[in-house]
Amino acid sequence: MLDTERENMSAAESKASPRQDRRKARTRARILDAAEEFFAASDPESATIARIAESADVAVATVYQHFAGKDDLHLAVVERALEHNERHMLAVYDSEQTPVAKLIDAAGAYLRFYLESPQLFRVIALRPGRVSEESTDSPIAVMMAERVDRMTHSLARVIQDAVTDGSLRPVAPLDTARFLWGTFNGVIGLALRPDRLKLDEQQMRAALAQGVQILFDGLVSDTLRGEEGRLTHELHMRLHAALNDQHAR
Repeated sequence: MLDTERENMSAAESKASPRQDRRKARTRARILDAAEEFFAASDPESATIARIAESADVAVATVYQHFAGKDDLHLAVVERALEHNERHMLAVYDSEQTPVAKLIDAAGAYLRFYLESPQLFRVIALRPGRVSEESTDSPIAVMMAERVDRMTHSLARVIQDAVTDGSLRPVAPLDTARFLWGTFNGVIGLALRPDRLKLDEQQMRAALAQGVQILFDGLVSDTLRGEEGRLTHELHMRLHAALNDQHAR
């Protein structure tokens, strides 16, 4: 009888585990959501386990059930942000489009990443706080550097493909990729400013569209230029669609 009871209990626990896993996943996500807001703030030192727990509406002990401490929680927030960004970008880089079309679509994908998850964008693109020699060796700094470097090299490979197939003028792919990443972060960052220099979404989109248009007008080879010597109408419309949250054709 005892063995039978144990078997029944074991079966019940096995059936309940998927539900428990889902509940744990929801709790963990809620904690990460709350932590994300603190770590994306201008003063990330304000993030404490107690404040994060209160914001997530969980007990402090519950936070420690999921994370070893503040540093571990911060690392998880940054990792989630990086993975979210990578999903947006790799979907474009791995597509069957031409290299130039990928570059245009990548601009739209990075903008969508910000629009859908501005807090996550802050965490990786506008990471607050002072960087010291000690912090550059921290797990967070190391992971950020490695993942951002990996994505920059992915962009550089697309640029190289565009140079190789003759659709772009000869440029240094990695330097160009780094410039594009920094430029986008800077322009989108204007929408996050707390002062009178802040751009609203329409202004930010317009600034990006104008800047990217100028870049492509200068970068594309003669084969992709229209009668006026600028980007062909088809690519211009694709760029307009990408940066105005429409489906590129």
